[in-house]
Amino acid sequence: MTTTADHFAQTYGEARKKFLAASAATGAVLSRYDHPQAGPDGKEIGTDVARIGPADARNILGIGAGTHGVEGYCGSGVQTALLMSGFADTLPADTALVFIHGINPWGFAHGRRVNEDNVDLNRNFLDHTKTHPVNPGYDDIYEALNPADLSEEALAVGRAKMKAYAEAHGPAALQHALSGGQYAYPEGVQFGGTKPVWSNTTLREIIRNEMGKARRVTYIDIHSGLGPRGHGEVISTAPDTSDTFKRMQGWWGDIVHSTQSAGSVSSNVPGSITEAFEQELRGLEVTPCGLEFGTVAMNLVAAALVADNWLHRHGGHANPAAPAIKRQIRDAFYVDADDWKEDVTRQTRDMALKVLGSF
Repeated sequence: MTTTADHFAQTYGEARKKFLAASAATGAVLSRYDHPQAGPDGKEIGTDVARIGPADARNILGIGAGTHGVEGYCGSGVQTALLMSGFADTLPADTALVFIHGINPWGFAHGRRVNEDNVDLNRNFLDHTKTHPVNPGYDDIYEALNPADLSEEALAVGRAKMKAYAEAHGPAALQHALSGGQYAYPEGVQFGGTKPVWSNTTLREIIRNEMGKARRVTYIDIHSGLGPRGHGEVISTAPDTSDTFKRMQGWWGDIVHSTQSAGSVSSNVPGSITEAFEQELRGLEVTPCGLEFGTVAMNLVAAALVADNWLHRHGGHANPAAPAIKRQIRDAFYVDADDWKEDVTRQTRDMALKVLGSF
C-alpha cells in the first residue's frame, strides 16, 4: 500500500520524476521552464508547473516548492502527495490549482539553499535599481558566518561571537543579523543578489502566465527549517492590521504571524517571494504567504548553512568533505521520517481546503 511518505524523494531527479508523474496522472496541464545550467550529474533541470482547472479561472490556489533549493524535498513531497491523494479531483467552480515545482531548481539539484549565483532567492525580489538594504548586524558577525575553516576552534570562536552579539543586542537582533539578508558580500551566507536572478524572472513569468487572468489568488510557498519539528507556521510579510493578514487569520487562525510584528519564527526580510505576487498581480485580491515547517534545532540549521557556504568557497562537489556537508544541510531542512512527512502533508492539505472552501 502506498503511504504519504512514498511520495517524498531522496534526490532532485527522483522528486521531479514523481511530481511529473503525479501531475500527468491527474490530467494536469504541464509547463516546463528549462534552467540554463545542469544538475551535478549533468542532467537538465528546471521549474515545472502543473495546472488543474480552467485556463480562465477567477479563483486560483497556488502551492510552490523549492524556493530555497534543498527545502524542495519537503515541498515537492507535499505537492506530489496531494496530487496522488485525489485532492485536486473536485474543485469549486471557476477555480484552478497551480503547483510550481523546483522554483530554484539549481539549488534543489545541487543540494544548496541558494541558487547558482550564491543568491538567497527569498531575498532577491526587490527593486535592484534602488539602494539595497543594509544589515549592520551581519557585518558584526561576518567571520562567524563565513569562517576560514571548519575546525572546532574556528567554529567555537564563531559561536562565541554570536553569543556575545545576542547578549549585547538581544535574540531577535541576532536572528535578523543571521537571516535578514545582506547585499554586500557575494560570497557570503544570506546574499540577496544585486539583480534579478533566473528563478526570479522565471517565477514572474509563471505568475503572469498562470494567474494574470484571475480575480483572487492565494499562494502558499512551502519552506522548512524554522520552528519546532513538524510544526507549521504561516509567515506573512503583510502588517497584522491589513486585510490580507486578516483574511489569512480567518482561514488558519493563530498559526498566522506577520514578520512586521513580534512572535514570528522569521525575521522581517527584504525581497521576499511574496512581493513578486503582489507586484505582478496588482489590482487583484492577492494573498501570498510562506508556510514554514520546523525540522531540527536552530543551531544545527545555522551550522549547516555555515558549512554549506564554506564548501561553496572551497571546491564544492570536488571537495572530499562534500558528501558529509551535503548530507548535513539536507538533514537540516528535511526530516526523512514518515511521521514528519505525514504531518507536513496533512497541515498543508488542511490549509488548502480552507482556502478552497472560501472560493
